[in-house]
Amino acid sequence: MNRTTILTAVVALASLGGALAMRPGPAPQVSYEDTGQPLFPSFTDPSQAASLEVIGWDETGARNTSFKVELKDGRWTIPSHNDYPADGTERMGKAAASFIDVKKDIYRGDRPEDQSSFGLDDPTDANAKERGQRITIKDASGTVLSDVIVGKKVEDKEGYRYVRLPDQKRVYAVKIDVDISTNFTDWIEKDLLLIEQDQVVSFMSDTYKVDESQGKVTGSDPLLVKKDAADPEGSWLLGEGSTAIAGKELDPFKVKQAISGLDRLQIVGVRPRPEMLTLQALQSKGFFVTRDGSRLYGNEGEVKAICDDGVVYSLYFGEVTYDSGLALTAGQEGAEAAAPKPEDEAAAKKDANRYMFVDVFYDPTLDAQATAGANPDDAPGAKRAKQLSARFGKWFYVISDASFKQIRKPKVEFFKDAPAGSGAAPASPAAPAKKPAAPNK
Repeated sequence: MNRTTILTAVVALASLGGALAMRPGPAPQVSYEDTGQPLFPSFTDPSQAASLEVIGWDETGARNTSFKVELKDGRWTIPSHNDYPADGTERMGKAAASFIDVKKDIYRGDRPEDQSSFGLDDPTDANAKERGQRITIKDASGTVLSDVIVGKKVEDKEGYRYVRLPDQKRVYAVKIDVDISTNFTDWIEKDLLLIEQDQVVSFMSDTYKVDESQGKVTGSDPLLVKKDAADPEGSWLLGEGSTAIAGKELDPFKVKQAISGLDRLQIVGVRPRPEMLTLQALQSKGFFVTRDGSRLYGNEGEVKAICDDGVVYSLYFGEVTYDSGLALTAGQEGAEAAAPKPEDEAAAKKDANRYMFVDVFYDPTLDAQATAGANPDDAPGAKRAKQLSARFGKWFYVISDASFKQIRKPKVEFFKDAPAGSGAAPASPAAPAKKPAAPNK
């Protein structure tokens, strides 16, 4: 090999070595002057939190979603759901605590064009690709305690999420356990009726239907059952005016099952009831009144539960709704009529929810705890009925189809085959049938 060839080879090797030396290695973790500092330094006490708002994006409906909980006049309410009462003290405390002592752990970039890859686009931006969830917490004076857009989970770091402040470009990976539900039913009182099974001494079910085209009530055949006071096990007997089914006897288990459904009844949505009820407001939800205004009907029947303190619950079942999301839970934007019945029968059964109207009153003649000569208005049952009436008087409720079917059973389902040779259980003397009054259409 001559000298020129050797020099050429040396130069080539040197060039290769230089290229290798200049090849970029793993990007070093970049630290900024604020890395490691608190994300919200002035937010140190969860009890400061008086409101929480979460803004997200509904892919199915292609629109923003908003869920808000706020402390008003000493009570928690859900403004995004017409100020429905919230059971928010414990849940709000946990949500607020999620942002206490959160540090700006790892810097991940400042370029706006990279925000989509972190899932940190503004959820209100119509042109965004990968929207985050904006979470804002304020104190009682309206001062912002924390305001942040939360994005995707960090793949290589357990318990970390990408975040950025809404008015800034900088992205951080932070260790945070965001425990915030935007599910309406997670924030409300689970025991809607505030009724205990042992309180119920009488139960009535009538699965009539309202023929809206003719203004008639059809299929009315009320079943009334009463707790057997002489039986310590609490068995049930047919009430006056209720007739047994030939060859059948009352099934106490089915009675208890229906009453248990009342005790565990949970709602899936609410609609504000106007202060002055109108026929239009009632009929839009499937409820009808008689021409003289003395009687209410639900187009799918009703049940009553009478308690030992004289409190009487009346539940009327109305129209079906197939709405979902905020249209279901809050009736937003008048979307109730925008959700037609699914063509698939299985889907219709799955998606069916139903309006319910609750009425509560006190009947002193049914109060087993009443004291002779006492003022009925001072009775504990009267006071409880007044509180419950105020609780229910502002709302139409939406319940699931499963709850509806557990509570409102066809009469035949309350009976079982009588043992061989025993014959059917004797029926109570039937009272003269009363023709239901025609409701106003």
